[in-house]
Amino acid sequence: MVFTVLAVWWAFHIIILWILNPMAVEALINDDKAQLMNRSLGYIAGTMSMLIAFIFYMLREIDHSKAKQVLLGTGIIMVAAVGIIIASNMSVAEKFPTETMMGTPPPAVGLWILLTVYTLYVALNSDK
Repeated sequence: MVFTVLAVWWAFHIIILWILNPMAVEALINDDKAQLMNRSLGYIAGTMSMLIAFIFYMLREIDHSKAKQVLLGTGIIMVAAVGIIIASNMSVAEKFPTETMMGTPPPAVGLWILLTVYTLYVALNSDK
């Protein structure tokens, strides 16, 4: 089930990166070149999110020992990602305290943390 949850989580990022990112870029960035570059990076990241979602979806059928290894590696990478997200949010809050759209929303950070804990829990405690 954890692979399905991870697949849905990454598929959700397609909405953020393909739909919400261009709107935020237009609202926050005045320069046309910077807008184009940021939109392009968002589309590339959205495509990579789709790829990651597909891979996690397909991993639902792998054997137990390999699944534990994949989940442990994924969980460790997610710990690093959570650290980067929190550090980035702290930096944004310090530099731009009135720009609430620039950081990752606190509920999303909470979901990242919960999903990270869930992934590591399954990787370390799953017997079946």
